[in-house]
Amino acid sequence: MSDMPTPDELFARPFFFCGIGGSGMLPLAQILKGRGCTVEGSDRSHDQGRTPDKFAALEQQGFTLHPQDGSGIVSAKQILVASAAVEDTVPDARRAKELECLRLTRAELNSILFNTSGAGLAVAGTSGK
Repeated sequence: MSDMPTPDELFARPFFFCGIGGSGMLPLAQILKGRGCTVEGSDRSHDQGRTPDKFAALEQQGFTLHPQDGSGIVSAKQILVASAAVEDTVPDARRAKELECLRLTRAELNSILFNTSGAGLAVAGTSGK
């Protein structure tokens, strides 16, 4: 991440989530959309017809969904958000690499969002809870 744009530059660019329906990815996509960012994505579960209600709700929220075949990655300006488990052989990742898109892991984006939120949150408890 040596060529990481500033937060203002980062949030001005369009985001593409590979696996947008995942429990760790979906909330991050919604946070970005709530901040006014352009957010699109793909998910193999959507391609396979699983959990159609979830993906219909995403589309109703204004998310554009693409097949997970690389066709949604159309510009080097896009930021690919993919978990560390997404291999470079996944078509979205392969296309993003061809276009030299910035790629962020879910953890990296989570950190950026936390550090730019303007608010802090602490969780405390006993026995690690």
